[in-house]
Amino acid sequence: MTPPMDVVHLKSMVNATLLNLLPAQETSPTHLHQAMHYALLGSGKRLRPLLTLLAANVATDSRTLRMACVSELVHTASLILDDLPCMDDATMRRDRPCTHIRFSESTAILASTNFLNLAYGVIADCPNVDASTKVAVSAHLSHVIGSMGLVGGQIADLQNQPVGSKSAIEQLYHQKTGCLFEFAVVTGARLRGVDAEVIDALMRFARAFGLLFQLYDDMLDHSTFVQETGKDVQQDTAKTTLLSLYTPEEVRGALSNAQAMAREQLSRAGYDESLLAALVEQQFVTFNGAAQRLGV
Repeated sequence: MTPPMDVVHLKSMVNATLLNLLPAQETSPTHLHQAMHYALLGSGKRLRPLLTLLAANVATDSRTLRMACVSELVHTASLILDDLPCMDDATMRRDRPCTHIRFSESTAILASTNFLNLAYGVIADCPNVDASTKVAVSAHLSHVIGSMGLVGGQIADLQNQPVGSKSAIEQLYHQKTGCLFEFAVVTGARLRGVDAEVIDALMRFARAFGLLFQLYDDMLDHSTFVQETGKDVQQDTAKTTLLSLYTPEEVRGALSNAQAMAREQLSRAGYDESLLAALVEQQFVTFNGAAQRLGV
C-alpha cells in the first residue's frame, strides 16, 4: 500500500532532520562519520520517528522532529550491533552490505556507540522542552536500551535457551522490538503533555504492536525473498520463535488478538480517528499479507 501523503511528507522531514543531526562526512574522523551516514541514511522505513510525530498530533516543529529522531538513532545503533559477526553475523541490511562489511567491525562498533551517545545529546539539547520532560525521556530511553530492554533482548536471543512458555517469548519480543516502539509513541505523547492514563494506553498499544511487528519479522525470516526484507533471511531457523511454536491457527489468532488490543488501546488513548491509527492499520495490512503468503 502507498503511505498517506502526510506520512510521506513526514518521512522526508525526518530524513532531513537526521542528516542535520550528523557531523558532515568530511569532518574528522571522516571514516567514522562516513560510516554513520551510511548506516543511518539508508532506505529505512522511519517507522519509529513517525510514531513519535503522529503521537504528538503530527507536530513538525524543530523540537518534535529532533526528539522523534532519537528512536531512529537508537534503532540504527542496535541494527549495527545485531549484524556483527559476534552477534547475528549478517551480511545485508537495508538493501546493501552491513556497516561492518562496508567499513570494518571496529568502525561499526564505534559508530553504534556514537549513535547512542548522540541520542542522549539530542534529548539534552532539544530546544523548548522543559527539564522534567527531558529527564523522563532520558530515563525511559535508558530503560529501553538496557538489560531490561534491547540489550537484554539481544543477549537472550543469542543464548537461545529453552523457553518455558509462549508468554516468555512475547516478553522477549517486547524487549527486542516493542520497547522501542513504546519509547517512540510515549515520547510523542509526553511532548503533548498528556496524562498518565494516555501514556499507559500507549504503552499497552506498543506491546501489542511490537508483538505484531516481531511476528511479521519472523514470517519474513522464513521467506526466501531477500528483496522483500532488504536483509539476510533464514537467520532464526535454529531459534525458538512464536512462529516455530504456533500452529497456523494460533498464528492467525495471535495476529487477530494483538491487532484488536492495539486498536483498543489507541482508542483508549484518544487516537482512534488519527493519522497514527491510519498508519497502524496500514501496517496491519502488511502483516496480514505476509501471513497469507506463508499460508497461515
